Formats: sequence, C-alpha cells, structure tokens
Amino acid sequence: MSNSRVEERFDSLVSQVHDWVESAVALDEGHFPSEMLSDLRDLIEELKSFLEDEESTTEYKRADVLEIFVTPEMAEVMHRFPKVRRLLESAWGSTLTDQIEEEAMGFESDSDDDDD
Repeated sequence: MSNSRVEERFDSLVSQVHDWVESAVALDEGHFPSEMLSDLRDLIEELKSFLEDEESTTEYKRADVLEIFVTPEMAEVMHRFPKVRRLLESAWGSTLTDQIEEEAMGFESDSDDDDD
C-alpha cells in the first residue's frame, strides 16, 4: 500500500475511534448499548488488522494505535461503563487501561492548577 493510502487508512480509523468516543461520552449513565460495544469491537479488529498489514513498515507501531485511545474522554467512558474497560483490556491488555487512567489523572490535576 502506498504511504498516502496507509496514512489515509490510519486517519480514517483515528476519526472513527474519536467519533465513537464522542458518542459514548454523550450517553446517559446506565445501560451501554450493545451496538456501541459491537462497534468498538469492530474498530479494535480493524486497528489490529491495520497493524498486521503494516507490521513490515516502521511507520506505525502498536503504541501509535494505542495512543488513539488514551484520552480523558475515554477514561470517562471506561469509568461510567465497565463493559468498555473489559473490552479494551481483553483486546489490548491492562497496560492500555492504566495509560488511559493516568492520562485522566494528569488532565484532572492540570485543570485543578487552573483553579488556583
């Protein structure tokens, strides 16, 4: 695959993950729709496929893909909906969920500094 096509594919996957996270953040507390969990599962599979396809190149690594998930918004979703946490842990390992939580803690402490 040409470099620009690889970048376009990665950018598209990043956009899909961000859209999914925005939709999940907008949900009310309580039941998490199974369709959204299925959509996340599909996105994870697409990202894993992307990594396998690009394994021989040095451009995209596992850390690049996992970084997509490391946001304060994803931490909020994981906190509110344990099914999301379990899916991420089973797909990528607990290191990812730990990174997400660390990002959220860093974000919270930064915002606390602004209040002073």
